[in-house]
Amino acid sequence: MDSTLHNIGEIESLVDQASSLIERQLFDEAMTKLRIGLAADPKNIRALENLVICNLELGKPKLAIQALNNLLQIEPSSPVRWGDKGYIHLLLNEYSEGIGALKQSLKLQPRDVRKWELLATALISEDLWDEAVDALERSLDLDPSSAVAWYNLAICHLYFEDFGSAIEAAEYAISLDPSFGDLADEWIDLIGEDMIEEEYPLIGGIAAS
Repeated sequence: MDSTLHNIGEIESLVDQASSLIERQLFDEAMTKLRIGLAADPKNIRALENLVICNLELGKPKLAIQALNNLLQIEPSSPVRWGDKGYIHLLLNEYSEGIGALKQSLKLQPRDVRKWELLATALISEDLWDEAVDALERSLDLDPSSAVAWYNLAICHLYFEDFGSAIEAAEYAISLDPSFGDLADEWIDLIGEDMIEEEYPLIGGIAAS
């Protein structure tokens, strides 16, 4: 019994040392400590969390995903782990895996606004426009003041050639964050003011609420 406790104490000490090394940005040295600790206790959550950090900092995202997969075996109902996994997959342009992981995260934590926005961006990248609109609408239900979500919704409307809705959503995004004007001007000009006025005579500026 005492020997077991002693071993647990040694493992936790190694993890503490690794955490200190990470704070000093000595990631290779931290990895050495973590490997020793995980060899003795493969399910040590703190060690696996630190392993994710080290692998990301060392430019090894696939190994970070492996560590996250190990964490998910221990905590399969963690929206944070699924969200982190989704984000890393998207960094690797692995959109299908990223979308799947984000959907699982949102199933567990459906009120996470930023993950809805991230999911919508990934869906747009995969040309899954209908699903992207659904994700953006869920996001805006939770946070109607998100300029990012309004602008991406405008892009979705533009894809469906619903130019009136696209302009309205873009104008609202700009009212919330004027920096989106630089992006919107590019495609608003392409649509052509004459066509917009002819087909959508009632469209104008939208007052921010």
